[in-house]
Amino acid sequence: MKNLTKEKIITMIPELTDETLIPITKGYSFDLKYVTHWNGQRVLLRIYESALSERVQDKVVKMRAFRERGVRCQEVYAFGVIPEENFCYTIFSFLEGEDGEVALSSLTEAEQYRAGYEAGVDLLKMHELPIVASKSEHMALVTTKFEKAVERYLKLETCIPHDQKIIDYVRRNLPLIGESKLIFAHHDYHAGNLIIQHGKYAGVIDFNRCGVNTAYSEFDKLELFSSRLSIPFSKGMIQGYFSDEVPDLFWKIRSVHMAQLLIYHMNWVTDFFPQDLPLAEEAIEYVLETYDSFHRTIPNWYE
Repeated sequence: MKNLTKEKIITMIPELTDETLIPITKGYSFDLKYVTHWNGQRVLLRIYESALSERVQDKVVKMRAFRERGVRCQEVYAFGVIPEENFCYTIFSFLEGEDGEVALSSLTEAEQYRAGYEAGVDLLKMHELPIVASKSEHMALVTTKFEKAVERYLKLETCIPHDQKIIDYVRRNLPLIGESKLIFAHHDYHAGNLIIQHGKYAGVIDFNRCGVNTAYSEFDKLELFSSRLSIPFSKGMIQGYFSDEVPDLFWKIRSVHMAQLLIYHMNWVTDFFPQDLPLAEEAIEYVLETYDSFHRTIPNWYE
């Protein structure tokens, strides 16, 4: 898509009626995002490599199903494939407001908690969507993925403190992850992808990484990023998801997720965004501190 100009996009996508495309550069995805107008309203145009068309179409189907269940996410107006230019596209409604990374600091603690609580309720609605998937096959993939991540990690020049203890901890406790049900996951559910408008939670955006995973994996980004931004918001999201009754098993599973996430996060930053390595090291140090290097299962920010 390197040679895909705005002029070509406007010409090739039949739904576009506005020649103004305002690029969105925030985020780590490699697809193209623009704000434009369609049928008199502001919309989000997203463009992907055509090789991703089946995955994008599946995302569109799931987002429509989520909206039917009352999830506050974007409405899908269009999906199409332009094979001659090797791209596919979606047109979504535009959720007005600010993302939580920007907006939460201006809210009271009570407002932050309420926004998180409502985001947790929406997350549960998403997880209640029925899917067909094999737990045994998924757990085999989880194990293989982690061992490959360890193999990659051991080749890095940068090390995580207590790394071998962390790796051993995950290997001993990885089967616990299988105690969490399989769902169709958002995979990037944190304050930066949750919209706040007029001091209240308005909805979730960016389903670009969605796919089948275990339910409690959805809290990875909340712990890694959002809990440093707003503890009331993060507590609210967990309590909203569980209707205020958080089971002990949740935290046992979460500690395993966070331990393996440190390995994945270091690999990801090193391979794709090495300029952000200092930020990754800061996040990893935070997780190690909150879990006391995994001598505890409940992070200290939650207590």
